Amino acid sequence: MEVNFATWPFAPPSGRLPEEEERWWETCYVPHPGLEIVESHSQWCVLWGGFQQGKSALLGALKRRQETYALILEDDSFSTPGVERPLGNILYRILYHASWALRERLRNEPGLFSHLSRTQLEFLRWAVEKFHGRRAFLRWLDGLPAENVQALEKIPYEDLYPTQTETMDVDGQLEELVNVCHRLDYRQVIFHVDTAPFLNLEQQDEIRATLGWLKPMERYGVKVILALPPFFSKEEIIYLGRGRLTLVEVEATPDLTGEIISRHLRASTAGQFENIRQLCSPDLLARLENMVAEEFDSTSPPGAWLKVCEIALEMASQTGQVPLSGETFPALRQTYALRYQPLRLGATEQAAGVWRGYQWLSLDRALYDFLAFLMKQKKGQCVDAEVYHRSKSNLHTLTSRLRKVIEPDPAEEIYLKNRKGEGYWLENFVPLQAHHL
Repeated sequence: MEVNFATWPFAPPSGRLPEEEERWWETCYVPHPGLEIVESHSQWCVLWGGFQQGKSALLGALKRRQETYALILEDDSFSTPGVERPLGNILYRILYHASWALRERLRNEPGLFSHLSRTQLEFLRWAVEKFHGRRAFLRWLDGLPAENVQALEKIPYEDLYPTQTETMDVDGQLEELVNVCHRLDYRQVIFHVDTAPFLNLEQQDEIRATLGWLKPMERYGVKVILALPPFFSKEEIIYLGRGRLTLVEVEATPDLTGEIISRHLRASTAGQFENIRQLCSPDLLARLENMVAEEFDSTSPPGAWLKVCEIALEMASQTGQVPLSGETFPALRQTYALRYQPLRLGATEQAAGVWRGYQWLSLDRALYDFLAFLMKQKKGQCVDAEVYHRSKSNLHTLTSRLRKVIEPDPAEEIYLKNRKGEGYWLENFVPLQAHHL
């Protein structure tokens, strides 16, 4: 059977063209019940749930709805590795993003300057230079009409609010920001914060400090929506917020996940497939359900199932076999592991271990140290008994024990490879310097 499919429905937002992104929202997205809950609360909101449950998609849906009436600010410094992040607390980051967004809005629509009072111009003049530097302010002037330039040039720089921590400064900055936004026809300032699945301890502490700082939560007109991974417990979040935030649990039901899968399959295959049961035999589907449940302690994380569907479509397209039989499971699992389940060395307060994708695997100290040593090697560099300063029998025992932990099937070498006469090396792991744990 010939199988043709498009990959864009399964791509992340950054991997889709603008027209594909719009089409994805129209044909693939299934609204989550949490959408209405967040919209109905004026308080700060925390989107909390397990891995791959759709928190980022929910944030995206909220943005599409809220940007029709609010100034939407997005902070991806917790979610995108390598992104330069503003140095400061949550208020600093709000003002950093808001001052730039307002600068750009007024540069594109200079007629809006007439809506602002002298006090509001002073605030904007201060904010642009305070958070982005003198040069950013001068570049702004260079792109504005002469009458606006003259008005801003008459305002000398004065550090109106030296801190983002003192009560008077905090109140003043939030009040002035809301006033400016109201003049520009924004009903609200909404700050979206997405987070990566794996945060280092410093980032976790910063988020706890943010949730425990009640003062900004009390300002009407400024709302923060924060998506958090399950490293934070519901009880801890509620305790830190002390009644000033709303916790929205994001967990897809089997029916919701099934609908999400169906929509993606229809969009990808132009209706050739509408259900995963058309693509996978009962035997294969049962084995895939066990694989997903083992990683997530749940059989219904939509993000994981969409990855499985894309790989299954690739295999069906290559082999012409539909439905795919249970015999294809080892190859499908290997592709899934190499593409989506990197090893990430970490540690908890209870025990040392490693993440395989989103599954935590405990290691004893000998295995932990050996795995860390392998991760420190240059790509393709083998480790033998001499390099690791162990006997051959001891190294063989270590590798055998390690495979039993990290390999989905110890008989299949996915992560820990061996070249006879040369030694062992790792595939598909996160380098130690890039770890978030």
